Amino acid sequence: MAMTPSPQSLAANPLVAQARNALSNVMRMGDQPALRRAMPAVMIMVATGLALAGWLLLREPSRMVLYPGLPEAEKSRVYEALTAAQIDATVNQLTGEVEVATADFHRAKMQLASQGLPEAMPDGDTVLADLPMGASRSVEAARLRQVQEMELARSITEIASVQGARVHLALPEKSAFLRDQEPPRASVFLQLAAGRVMEQAQVEAVVNLVSSSVPGMARGDVTVVDQMGRLLSRGSDDAASLVTDRQLQQRLEVEKLYRQRIESLLTPIAGAGNLSVQVTVDMDFTQSSITEERVDPNGSAIKTEQTEETESTDSGARGIPGAVSNAPPNQGQLQPAQTAPVNQPVNGAKPVPTNRTAGTTRSFEVSRTVQTTQPATAVIRKVSAAILMRALPQAAVAEGEPVPPALPEALKADLERLAQSAIGFDATRGDSVVVMAQPFMEEAIIADAPTDWSWLPDASRQFGMIALIAIVALGIIRPLLTRSPMAAEALPNGQATVSLGGVQGVEVAEGDSLDDVQARLEARRSKLTQAALGSSATREEKFAVLRQIAAEDPARIASVLQRMMKDELDTTAS
Repeated sequence: MAMTPSPQSLAANPLVAQARNALSNVMRMGDQPALRRAMPAVMIMVATGLALAGWLLLREPSRMVLYPGLPEAEKSRVYEALTAAQIDATVNQLTGEVEVATADFHRAKMQLASQGLPEAMPDGDTVLADLPMGASRSVEAARLRQVQEMELARSITEIASVQGARVHLALPEKSAFLRDQEPPRASVFLQLAAGRVMEQAQVEAVVNLVSSSVPGMARGDVTVVDQMGRLLSRGSDDAASLVTDRQLQQRLEVEKLYRQRIESLLTPIAGAGNLSVQVTVDMDFTQSSITEERVDPNGSAIKTEQTEETESTDSGARGIPGAVSNAPPNQGQLQPAQTAPVNQPVNGAKPVPTNRTAGTTRSFEVSRTVQTTQPATAVIRKVSAAILMRALPQAAVAEGEPVPPALPEALKADLERLAQSAIGFDATRGDSVVVMAQPFMEEAIIADAPTDWSWLPDASRQFGMIALIAIVALGIIRPLLTRSPMAAEALPNGQATVSLGGVQGVEVAEGDSLDDVQARLEARRSKLTQAALGSSATREEKFAVLRQIAAEDPARIASVLQRMMKDELDTTAS
């Protein structure tokens, strides 16, 4: 059975006695008039401190920008690294910069540095500034080449679809012999953004940028590769690829032109959104040269003409060849003058030729024509156009009656003629135009996105702060400010009773001032004192009553002493 400690044993315990003394001291301090008067101010200060502490706990911490001016790709990497490290990182809605709490600023920078982030490229000025004094020519050339590579890489990175770039330049040493000089070459490595593809025009721009930045570098000596290992610059030095790309581009442009012509003609008839047009063009890009030579047998012309004529006065040898015939003739016999020889000139005239030969040689040229024809490189072989229209709503048809076509024949014929005129229809080459009408599927209605409740935590935090301030202001501060040393109780007849300093039962009528109420309270207090002490009370009884009043209401005693000492204090001060 447990024994209950007696009051004597508790009083004998020093710890219990000390606790009782401390409690009595605290109660005595609480009964001090000065502390009672200061209690409202203390409560206001405590309430203000609690409200301030709550605001500090609920408010969002201050933030700092980690690395201002980073590219978007670097911001994404930094944000992912900080989130993985459980560091509260946010993106400013106005500036787009990555921010962290001020308390986590240095920890975030060390975390990013351990992962090599951000991967910002140093500029050329920084590399040249680090060039040591007295460096050799080879070291200086290597640094200059490095600076050139970095600057080219930075320029290429500014392209929207390029996330990162590296440039490698192969610059041979200059030689005094022309035959030993090698052309400079370059290799470009591109890291494309997720889901982005480099167009051929962009690749050509990169090739031109690099080749123009290095003296003596040809476009064909620049190689561009992406992160997937695909050669992007294969068309730079391949003439066949360039021609194929141009041909495809030309074909697409012709098809687009024909499609726009048909849509511009038929849209006013069918209405916007009720027409779908596709055009296919078959083009021949074969390059050929035709040389033709034609000969006209009926047409001829003298090209050259040569005439030759020969005369001789000596007669030629006659007779049978032999020794006698080859001997010179005998001396001629003199004859009479009247009979002159036939071949002798008479009276000094010129001898008459005995042999004469004439000939003419003519060359004729037949008429011919040589013609070279170069056909067009892009010839349209066939054009096919398909036109699909939205079917018109069909009216109700009675049972047994034929269903009308979705597209009237007259309207269909007009549409075909318009489309044929738009594309330059040619039946000899096999062009075709097809017009059909079918009901279109209704567009799918996309459901509304789910409500974003990300604002709820911030709103709850702000609402909690406002509610806490309202509770403190309306529940603690306002009652303390409106509290009066006089306590009033309402009476049923509209009057009130006021108690002050333990004096109860003073009625306050409507229209009474504060001075009237205080005078009534003082008169009531004096009457109560006389009634308590009486006229026949002894000195000891009066002292006992005064001690009891001082213990119960020390404020009254302090007020009386202050009044008693007021004249002496005023005299001393003066």
